[in-house]
Amino acid sequence: MVDKIYGIGVGPGDTDLLTLKAVNVIQNADTIFVPISKEGKASVAYDIIKTIIPENKKVVELLFPMSKDVEFLQKHWNNAAEKVMEENGTVAVVTIGDATLYSTFSYVWHIFNENNIDVEIINGISSPFAAAGVLNIPLVEGDEKLAILPQGKDLEKYLEEFDTLIVMKTNDLEEKLKNLKDKKDNYLVGVVNRVTSKNQKTALGKIDEIDFEPFKDYLSLAIIKKLK
Repeated sequence: MVDKIYGIGVGPGDTDLLTLKAVNVIQNADTIFVPISKEGKASVAYDIIKTIIPENKKVVELLFPMSKDVEFLQKHWNNAAEKVMEENGTVAVVTIGDATLYSTFSYVWHIFNENNIDVEIINGISSPFAAAGVLNIPLVEGDEKLAILPQGKDLEKYLEEFDTLIVMKTNDLEEKLKNLKDKKDNYLVGVVNRVTSKNQKTALGKIDEIDFEPFKDYLSLAIIKKLK
């Protein structure tokens, strides 16, 4: 049975953004587990860390399919957790971004916790913070308030209450923002796809100045700031 599990956030895309602690644990773990969303599909997390993995290191894929069927997903989370817990020695379970923010690791963390497994989380740079960096804008200052919304849920409501919104997954964002009508000039919007990776795309401006088409992708996010 496994001795210890490290849940490691490997950052948003650039290998240079890995923490020193993450590199050390990945290089010394007995086994590295990497998430995939579909059989045969490349792991984004593995792509980030592959150049720092020692030769002959054991790397195992864990399937986390994309679905809204909770029962179907729970079956795969259980299968993934069993694979990890059955391994011997120290293991690293890696995930893109940070392991505590909308992370695949959180699904199996609950199962490890229920089984009293020794788990340590190693934080990574999350995509919202990386996106603010590449857009060269502050997220919040002074006593400003920040909210993170999955898929922009209840966007208009939270725009009134918060100074900055982060929208994770931006497929429907254009429609939501253009429904603001006469309020559209009140906001600065930055959108980023595959932040810090070789294929990164960015745009920054007012709502009507942005072409949202390149950002209708799973690995896209937006930062919306109220102009003062």
